[in-house]
This record gives sequence, C-alpha cells and structure tokens, in this order.
Amino acid sequence: MKIIQVIDQLGLGGAERVCVNMANLLSRHNYNVKLVVFDKSGPLFDLIDQNVEIVILGRKKNRFKAYKRLIQEVKEADIVHIHMRQNFKYVKKTLLFYGVKKKLILHDHFGEIAVNKRIPTFYKSFYKPDVYIGCSELLTDWAVNIVGLDSRYVFLVHNFVLKYNVQKPNTFEKKDLVLVGNMKPVKNHFFAVKLAKELDKNLTIYCAKTENSYFKNLNKKIESLGMKDRVFFKHGSINVQEELYQYDYALLTSTSEGDPLALIEYLSQGIPFLSYNIGESVKIIKKYFPSFVQNTFEIQEWLDNHKKIEKVTKEELEAIYEKHYSSEIFLKKYIEIYQKIT
Repeated sequence: MKIIQVIDQLGLGGAERVCVNMANLLSRHNYNVKLVVFDKSGPLFDLIDQNVEIVILGRKKNRFKAYKRLIQEVKEADIVHIHMRQNFKYVKKTLLFYGVKKKLILHDHFGEIAVNKRIPTFYKSFYKPDVYIGCSELLTDWAVNIVGLDSRYVFLVHNFVLKYNVQKPNTFEKKDLVLVGNMKPVKNHFFAVKLAKELDKNLTIYCAKTENSYFKNLNKKIESLGMKDRVFFKHGSINVQEELYQYDYALLTSTSEGDPLALIEYLSQGIPFLSYNIGESVKIIKKYFPSFVQNTFEIQEWLDNHKKIEKVTKEELEAIYEKHYSSEIFLKKYIEIYQKIT
C-alpha cells in the first residue's frame, strides 16, 4: 500500500502537526509513505523522521511543473490523504484539469465549524470528496447532513500527537501558566490573561510569530490590565511537549475548536489544565476530571476549579493519554479506513 500525505506547508498549526504525525507514524510501522508538500515553508520539517520521503512540489516557483509532479505522485499512490479544505480543492482541481480519476481523502481540520457551517464553493459537485475524515462530530455531522456526503465514507477520527519522552534537567525554574495557541480571535487569549491576573500568576503563550492587528490589540489590553511584565510570548517552538514540564498548569480558552492538539499534548506530558468545553478531547477528559472542563467564561468557575485540579497527578493524566490517544490506536483506525477504499 503506497500512501501519500498531502499538505501545502508545515507551519506551526494543528493540521500541519497531525500531517507530520501521520507520516511519521506510518513510516515507523513500515508502511510505504511519502509526505507531499506544496512549498518548502514552515519549521515542522525538522520533526519529520529520516525514513519519510519528502516531495516538495515548488508550486510558487513553477506551477506547471508542480502540477505534473503532483499528478505523478497521485497516480503512483494507493492512498491520497489530503489535509485541509483548500489543499483538497487544489489537488482535485488539478486532477480534473488533467483528466485523472483517483479517489481522494479530505481530512478536515476546520476549527471554526461551531460558528461557520458554510459549504465551500462546488463541494457538492466538482470538489465533492470521495472520502471524508473529520476530527470532530461537528465536522462529520456537517459533512453528512449539510454537504450531503455518503455516511459510509465519512469517518470521525480524533486528532492525536506522538508522545515524546522528555528528559527534564535536574534544576529548572517553574513558570506558572502556559497556553498554546496562535494569534487568532477564536483562541480568546485575553480571557487567559484576565484569568492569570486573578490567579496572580505569570502566563506564557506559545504561538507563531505575528504582528497582526489581533496581536497588537491584545498587547494593548494586556498593558491596560497591568500584566505587561507577567505575560510572555514564546515564538518558534516546534515541539511544545519538550518544554511543558516547566509549567504548573496549562490553559485552553478557545471559543471554537475542532479537536485541539494542545489538550492532548498537555495530557501526554501530565500537565493539569483548565479548558473551555469545546472540541472532541473534552468529552473524554471530563469523564475522568470534570473540573478540567469549564462550561462558561465566568472567571469564578475557572478560579474554583483551579483549586481542584491541583490534586491531580502527572501519572493519572498520562494514563488517560495511553488509554485514548496512543499511536497504536490511531494507526489501527487509519489503516482500517485505507483498506475500505483500496
């Protein structure tokens, strides 16, 4: 079985991380896998295993050459697994233009499905996916009930992260709170800042470097709260797991998510956290620790539950990761899907 994972670039995003995880996971279990990337952009190339063959199409340099190479890779593959809607459209359009027929998998990571259920243009006709994988029930319900895809070829598969065995230094300084989330309004960073102020704690935000209007406005709000010297931005970290041991607690304050990788990374490294009730992971987590999951953005609820999560041990959280998010579980799920369409 020849498998290609397809994505446009490898920036610091959840979809990009899942794509890299998939390529590494398949390669480590001796599957014939290639990672096809439109352009060599983004830092996550450094996380790809040496055994994974990388194909850079160079779309920005020579689009016609990129088309031909893409067609070649698609024709040779048994499985074409495409991450994100815009990339699926690019591949589908290329195949239609060159008259190539091939079943394509759309792996949908759209994180704003709770507030935006619009159907992309021609997704009921020309760009209709043959197979659809959604990382949340909201996405798979949307695919079946709104887009009208055949439910036999729509699959729910939660996001996953490969766990890293982190060697902590003998001495290090604890840094209070951490939040992982790029600079988008949906990530609701300012609420996290207000919570940190109420808890009288420092907050470190891991994000891709940006100077967009949202980031500038956030900094103004931070200064207005008197938190300028207590909120820190960490840019360029390609593997957050390696640094989570430094923090006492983690946060996820997003107002909308498909299935946030950050929560799974927190679990994998045994870091207690407070999260808003959004995404697929919280459905599992709150069965074990209801106090981890908040139902409102009333500060007091978060403050009350912060006292409760202090009692949860690293080992308890890592056990949840092993039971629900281990790489073996996800390998089995994906291979079962692939075998249904080959």
